[in-house]
Amino acid sequence: MMDGLTFVVAAHVLERREDPGREIVLTRPGLAPAWRAELPMILDQRPATAALVEYVVKLYFRQMPVEADLIGWSALTGVVRLALARANGEADDAWEWAEVVA
Repeated sequence: MMDGLTFVVAAHVLERREDPGREIVLTRPGLAPAWRAELPMILDQRPATAALVEYVVKLYFRQMPVEADLIGWSALTGVVRLALARANGEADDAWEWAEVVA
């Protein structure tokens, strides 16, 4: 939160239509255009690895530094982990609770 503003970010993992593999889409509803990144097949494993989460977060920080700074490392990491867990069918009560808190 900065100057009384709350920064919201949503993440979704989608199957790519043209090529095999998946991509992650990060959005800040009403505030910025969607950001998409292809998930490298070598890192895109089930269950999701910390290496994949770190790759996505670092890529976002490199490509969208202002947005990333507003969101913060911890919040972005949590949202990416949750999106990957849901896409992999790994979400459980603990993840649902994390979603409500995040």
